[in-house]
Amino acid sequence: MIKSLLKRFVHAFFLLGVISVIGFGLSKLVPGDEILDYLSIDDPRYSASANALEQREAYAAVAAKRGLNKPLFYFTVSPGYFPDSLFSIVPASDRASVSSWIKQSKQKEAAMIFYHDLRNGLAFVCPETASSRIADQCCQGISEIMGQKDLFSVHHRFIKLQNEIENDSLLTNQYVNLMAVYKEDIEALIKPSNGLSIAMWFPSFYWYGTDNQYHQWITGLISFEPLTSLIDGRNAWTKIFEALKWTLLLNGWAFMLAIVLGMAIGLWAGTHDGERLEKLINVFLFALFALPSFWLATLLIYFLSSGEWFSTFPSGGLGPYHSAGNILDRWRILMTHLTLPVLCLALGSLAYVSRQMKQSVMHQLIQPYVFSLRTQGVSEKTILRKHVFKNALFPMITLIGGALPALLSGSLIVEVIFSIPGMGRLLFSSLMARDWPVVFPILMMVATITVFAYILTDIVYKWADPRVKTLGS
Repeated sequence: MIKSLLKRFVHAFFLLGVISVIGFGLSKLVPGDEILDYLSIDDPRYSASANALEQREAYAAVAAKRGLNKPLFYFTVSPGYFPDSLFSIVPASDRASVSSWIKQSKQKEAAMIFYHDLRNGLAFVCPETASSRIADQCCQGISEIMGQKDLFSVHHRFIKLQNEIENDSLLTNQYVNLMAVYKEDIEALIKPSNGLSIAMWFPSFYWYGTDNQYHQWITGLISFEPLTSLIDGRNAWTKIFEALKWTLLLNGWAFMLAIVLGMAIGLWAGTHDGERLEKLINVFLFALFALPSFWLATLLIYFLSSGEWFSTFPSGGLGPYHSAGNILDRWRILMTHLTLPVLCLALGSLAYVSRQMKQSVMHQLIQPYVFSLRTQGVSEKTILRKHVFKNALFPMITLIGGALPALLSGSLIVEVIFSIPGMGRLLFSSLMARDWPVVFPILMMVATITVFAYILTDIVYKWADPRVKTLGS
């Protein structure tokens, strides 16, 4: 038993590791510029109208602060003609340009030297743009060169810049020397290489240790280190846990209501199969199951909140919950405001739960032990209460375990319609706003709960049913 559990936990952690790598990879593949997203929070003074040097310095500062100037993973496997420090180039557009230069020229040293000379040129000319026309021309020209991925376009833009400043009356030896350096760098890149050594044709393996973005990301999730929401700059974990409590409350009540009523109805239906009332209840439950949740929510609001029929319950929100004077008032407000969304969630699940319970009860009623108990004169109530009901609960354990992740992930449609600030609504709004520091922790949290919920279900199932205790151990 212990060996089986250890094996399952090892498999669970391996699976979560794979999911985390996929999740991290997706977080890096999403559209947009991650550093630019953080710039609006970390440096509100930043402006797109800043010169090329100021923009890159702002990028570099944010990248260093957020650890986004580190390698992505513990190791990389890249072509042998690629440098091991390409990840440190920011912004990403510069990194893409340098990478393209290297692919075309197969000369990593020359490409890196050229890039660093371009950055040094920006540091020389851009601070003077306000007072010097030639400095402004050079600042813009160098920035455009750094944005060119094709070496022919790089050469063409350099010649254009050189021609622009040659006839300028403010031309000094410093600018002449700068153009000479660039000309030499470009010629080194575009001239035919003497061929790559054999080793350069093989992939290179670079090991970076734990100083990488994935390690920083996953350890931050495990330790709940503060994450900055891109929408309002708040801690993402604070937003997640605030939404989590409402989702747990809403889905928890709906879950318990669906399980208790569903098992009671299923037990009764299993013992009255084929009767007219059972058939009517069965049709009614499946009608509820077939109704889309948004339509059921609309019906509940129309009949019980709109005033067209009744105005018994509020149509949504949490009401004056936060301003309530005492805990009794708070619970009263919550009960009235959450009744309709709880009913909407519970009624939709009731048919499924009752159906599963009914099938389980009917399966138990044809087992040999039931016939044996009847021949011994044991009453039907005793058989149902002490034997059939207990054994019929075993399949329900799997059903309950599979439903646990839903307690965390939330119910998007119901939360949106009834204006409940839960996890489903938070996930939806974060996805729409591309607030990835909120989205991916939620996804990892749901994945973790899902994996361990099934392990817990298996443990409880083995504990409850002695017949399966020896299986897999």
